[in-house]
Amino acid sequence: MILEFDLGNTRFKWRLRREREIASRGFLHASGSFSELESILEIYGRQIKRVWVASVVGNTIEQSLSSWSESYLSVTPEFARSESICGGVTNGYDEPRQLGVDRWLSIVACYQQTKKAFLLATFGTAITVDIVLENGKHVGGFIAPGFSLMLDSLQQKTRQIILDQHSELLELRPGTSTTEAVYAAVTAMLSGLVENSVRQLQIIAPSIEFDVVFAGGDAQRALPFYPQAQLKSELVLDGLAYALENPK
Repeated sequence: MILEFDLGNTRFKWRLRREREIASRGFLHASGSFSELESILEIYGRQIKRVWVASVVGNTIEQSLSSWSESYLSVTPEFARSESICGGVTNGYDEPRQLGVDRWLSIVACYQQTKKAFLLATFGTAITVDIVLENGKHVGGFIAPGFSLMLDSLQQKTRQIILDQHSELLELRPGTSTTEAVYAAVTAMLSGLVENSVRQLQIIAPSIEFDVVFAGGDAQRALPFYPQAQLKSELVLDGLAYALENPK
């Protein structure tokens, strides 16, 4: 069995699988401890033979995971890294290792699942958009603050903007209260980011057919504005197999 981790800024997603069968999945809060998994994994005994990891959280937490895995599972984790080529995709960054491994694995997995050009928008702590052509060439992307970062920055850096914390309203129409106006602006910026990405893809490859794919914890909030978008929930974890099992 393989225990997979997607270590993000807010949550640590994990998935346990046997071949293609998912035995269990869940997440830990970033402030939690890996030992919280022990009660869940206990029934699988020593069946776990590999631990695969995608991490954007730095050495301290990676070392903590390694120590726990080696102590509890007697398995040394394998960490995926961004490469120049993987799974039919060519990394578009001038320095491939600078592309976040979560984005890289998501791109690779998405290409393997679509086998065509696509625009991948991931809505998490940050919002990232990546463009990939039908031949697997990644041509670059965009990085912006996520929903929570945008809202938090407005409240922290201004004196009189206080938002209704119970509001989840995303609308493009002008707001008639401060909360509505802020949420409308955030929605408009999000929409503009996606629309510009679509426009850039069409400039790079005119008349090409492509998919729009959404991923990440906040993707559901954006879907009503892009009903044509496909939702893919575990691309980072899906991409681990291409990076660590079949890297070329």
